[in-house]
Amino acid sequence: MMAADLLEKLRQMLLDMQHSGRLSHIEPGLYDDARAYIEKRKTDYYDLKNPLESRMGSLLIEEIGSVTETVQEIFSVRTRQILDLAFQQMEGHYVDKDEARKMLPEERAMYERIITAIGECREALVHGEATPFGGDGAAVVGSAEEADGIPEPRGTPAAPAPRPIRSPYALVHIRSDVESFMGMDGRTYVLKIGDIVTLPENNADVLCEHDIALNIRLNK
Repeated sequence: MMAADLLEKLRQMLLDMQHSGRLSHIEPGLYDDARAYIEKRKTDYYDLKNPLESRMGSLLIEEIGSVTETVQEIFSVRTRQILDLAFQQMEGHYVDKDEARKMLPEERAMYERIITAIGECREALVHGEATPFGGDGAAVVGSAEEADGIPEPRGTPAAPAPRPIRSPYALVHIRSDVESFMGMDGRTYVLKIGDIVTLPENNADVLCEHDIALNIRLNK
């Protein structure tokens, strides 16, 4: 698929989602196809003799950034719509079953977990009848004493290690070699000059401040 065709398809899909305000059908392989296309274009970039100095290298960077940002925005819009559907269901409002059927399997799993989490939290806080999130192994909320590190004398399961802090991502172009580091998302990054990579925004900002990376900010 040509870059212009793929990007136009993704952008039109995003516009339709934003205009309708409803969850729409997308092809099951959309994200897989986009990832494969991005990886292919990265390979094309690295195959260039002088990617940093060539016009083709600049075009490939722009193409990779445009596709990446559009796919991420599609994910964000769909996630917000799914959160809204979950809240509507928990409030007892009518939820269109046809709209729910448009979720991808991974989105459906997220939807069901959100509903369960909201229900458990409401039972705990409003009715005082359950410990939130205790059923699926997620963090158990204790008293103020437990939060200060003083456990109460009861058999409450120990809370698991905190999950990595999540943050927005930024597409950057590495301009000089950098030592490997742990990102805000918990991943270890091993980068070298010329790499094009998506980093947690906080990490990307630090690298850009030290002139190690260039943040590729592209208009959609």
